[in-house]
Amino acid sequence: MELWCFKCQEGIQVEGTKGLAFHWRQFHASESSGEMLICGQDGCMQTFSLLNPFLRHIKLQHFGVEMRIEEDEEDSNQQNEQMDHDNHEESSDDEVGPHVVPAEHLYLDNFDHDTLKQLALSLLMKLRSTASVPYSSVLEVMNRTREMFGSTLSALEHEMLRVMQAHGVNTDANDVRDLCYKLATYQNPFSGIETWKQQSEYMVEKLLLVKPHEIPLGVRFDQAVCRKAGQMVQKAVTDTFQYVHILDVLRMVLSPAIQRTIAAETMSPAGYIQGYQDGQQFQQLGFLRDHPLALRFQLYYDDVEVVNPLGSKTGVHKLGLFYYSIQNLPRCLNSSMNSVHLLAVCHSSDLKKFGFTPILRPFIEEMRQLESDDGAVLELRGEEVLIHGTLVSFSADSAAAHELLGFMSPSANKLCRLCDATREQIQHDFLESNFDMRVVEDHDACAEVAEARRQGDPLSGIRTSCSLNNLRSFHCVANFNLDIMHDLLEGVCPYEVKLLLHTFTRTERLITCDELNQRIKAFHSSSNDRKNKPSAILPDRIRNLVDHKIGQKAAQMWCLVRMLPLLIGDRIPVGNKHFDLLLLLLRCMDIIYAPVTTHAQTAYLKYLILDHHQLFRQLSPQYRMINKHHHMIHYPTCIQMAGPLTTMQCLKYEMKHGFCKRVASVNCNFKNISKSVACKHQILQCAALANGEVRTAFECKAGSLVVVQSLEGGETAAESLGLNLDEEIFIATLVVLYGTDYKTNMYLVTDVNGGEPQFGKICSIIVAQPSVDSVHFLVKLCSNNGFNTHYHGYRVALPQDPMFTMKGLSSLVDHLPLTGLRSYEQASPVYLCPRYSILKTE
Repeated sequence: MELWCFKCQEGIQVEGTKGLAFHWRQFHASESSGEMLICGQDGCMQTFSLLNPFLRHIKLQHFGVEMRIEEDEEDSNQQNEQMDHDNHEESSDDEVGPHVVPAEHLYLDNFDHDTLKQLALSLLMKLRSTASVPYSSVLEVMNRTREMFGSTLSALEHEMLRVMQAHGVNTDANDVRDLCYKLATYQNPFSGIETWKQQSEYMVEKLLLVKPHEIPLGVRFDQAVCRKAGQMVQKAVTDTFQYVHILDVLRMVLSPAIQRTIAAETMSPAGYIQGYQDGQQFQQLGFLRDHPLALRFQLYYDDVEVVNPLGSKTGVHKLGLFYYSIQNLPRCLNSSMNSVHLLAVCHSSDLKKFGFTPILRPFIEEMRQLESDDGAVLELRGEEVLIHGTLVSFSADSAAAHELLGFMSPSANKLCRLCDATREQIQHDFLESNFDMRVVEDHDACAEVAEARRQGDPLSGIRTSCSLNNLRSFHCVANFNLDIMHDLLEGVCPYEVKLLLHTFTRTERLITCDELNQRIKAFHSSSNDRKNKPSAILPDRIRNLVDHKIGQKAAQMWCLVRMLPLLIGDRIPVGNKHFDLLLLLLRCMDIIYAPVTTHAQTAYLKYLILDHHQLFRQLSPQYRMINKHHHMIHYPTCIQMAGPLTTMQCLKYEMKHGFCKRVASVNCNFKNISKSVACKHQILQCAALANGEVRTAFECKAGSLVVVQSLEGGETAAESLGLNLDEEIFIATLVVLYGTDYKTNMYLVTDVNGGEPQFGKICSIIVAQPSVDSVHFLVKLCSNNGFNTHYHGYRVALPQDPMFTMKGLSSLVDHLPLTGLRSYEQASPVYLCPRYSILKTE
């Protein structure tokens, strides 16, 4: 039987799906660990992450009963065929072809204890990288599996010898003894990898696992039970933290494909800003001018409580987590969790005791090596490659950023890291030009004064110097990175939305809280927002204006503030000042969250923020502007200096915290929780990057073969792809490209004319080959009836005479698909609400 192998790109002769499985394990398993499996039978492009569903799909969807009957007949005839060895060889030649060894036979002939060890290690690696599986369970699985293998193979050996003796076979022959010895070696599949040390050494050698290193900080005295005396005694305990060497991680991450991607990075056309390389800081740094392909690192730090925040151990096991990412990677890869790498794990109490300097010392040493003119020479896949790199950005929430960068608390009078604003000034000054920006020379002089004082210098807002300032391309006052997640989604947005809902539900009584919650529950959210659908808003939260919380997570808040015009717009009169404040905030966020912007837009953003702040003060003079309101006036400068703020926000880093919390809650062992977290994370990262890819580019969840002529707009598809109308093509119902879902009936941005985006509705998704470039969207063009400011969305409609076009992912103006939404007004049109302002680069 011939089945298609997408790795070989040809049909292979195998004995059913079992033979295809053996072929895959023999020839492709080692080189494609973690890779998606593509069907490929009869042009099917469906993908699978596991082998068994992949084989089951082929058996049921492409061969059905026929394959099952053939396999049953093969099993029933196997005994007769073995009795006549010559006839068996002759029939195999007829079935498989001359000089071809079936994949099943080839795999079994080459199967040895090393192959079994690789399979066993794959199982252990999967278990050890899962946060919900403690080490004790891994040991239990190993013991039970060893017992199962030992009992099963012993029984098989006993039965084999019994049958041989019954047929008069000499069981003392050398080949029989060798066979029994081989079976005995298979009884323990974990031989040689039974301990964590053996497993880690094997993974370091075979899979480039990067193990964390334990670095001492100091010694403290603790109480411990003396086993001999049976009483409590003082014991010297070494305080340590876990550090993962960057150069070792680069050896694992910088695959040939990633190196080509980094080398292909280019600057945007003049006037456009898409990344750090388009910002003014990139042009000002001499190191990056001399080494334009140098790796640009972005550091992140945060404190994480890994136990119950209401329990008795709160603060005792609190961890300080340091991550970093490489900015050179494109947005489609850098948005993946696999692009966030662990740098260090320590106890927060050790940070307060020893400070940040000893924790960051090994990081600074590696950065100095990378940013030197000689760089660092790494052996990547057998070749020596010269690597340069430098730290260009640091991300954190306000409290963590002030702590690490050496500023006083955000609650101090001098509250800003970029300027000398005071708490009273931010209440009435809303332009950056009204403040004096911090400069390097003055900051360093003030830092010396602050260090001489125990509590820092309140006149400058500086507490101490920052050890990162010793790097070549970084200084804390030139870190144009203000986190929009904490500033907007956890600061300004919940603050203003809470005041807005309080006004509409309790003062003006335009809508009730129960009615709002009912609308939130029934609202047809977009496909990309359904996981982050807002929770119900409790009336007590709206009534209580003491705090700024509204009971939503950051992602939920982003969804709520964008959907709020559609949720309540029909109840709010046009021109309502409080509602206009919300619309002004949304217009600001359209530019702030845009992945592509221009210098003209950043200048416009400055005055949008000015109008927003002035209107807020006019409507709510009794409420004070918070720090995060002030941060917004620096956003235009930050974008111009360091690129779009979305590339620097903390959201993707904080998503990693969940893994650490699960590890702590499952392990229930806090003797060295920092080591447990670091080790598990590194195994997870090694498994995720085993195939050399940061993110899976192409996945096809479902689909079928369809005749071109039967498609709506089939003539356009045939003409664009050079197909005949009677040909069959694979039509997918759901594809995932770089982590983004695309389905039929979604809308795409096909073009921008006169500053207005043009949209099209997906009719069919054509997959010619299992790659991103071979995915084509058959799109029905829509008419854009203009932007409705009151509902903050574009009104679209399908024309009576439909027009079609074909679009690939690379030809789209924006990669994010949209869902048609409707407001609660009568006979509501379809609204498309992009997450940000859409621009087309020239």
